Amino acid sequence: MSDCSNTKSDLLKKIQCNNFAAYDMLLYLDTHKDDKKAFKMFQDLVKKKNELTKEYEQEFGPLSAFATANQSSFNWLDNPWPWEKEANK
Repeated sequence: MSDCSNTKSDLLKKIQCNNFAAYDMLLYLDTHKDDKKAFKMFQDLVKKKNELTKEYEQEFGPLSAFATANQSSFNWLDNPWPWEKEANK
């Protein structure tokens, strides 16, 4: 699934876009719970966001402290946080 052209900022933007769209669909589903097409779209957006997040974290490190649960040690505080990494460019 990895795309060699994905830079750190590209991946982060894609994650944010998919997260925003998924949350927007979630709000729609709050009032349209029987809309199967919307629910499928919500599922696809969440799946894509999760795939992009996994790709980002494998390449650049965890996006949240919870992501460190999948690692061998708690290293959330070892490096600059994602928003600090961008500031140090």
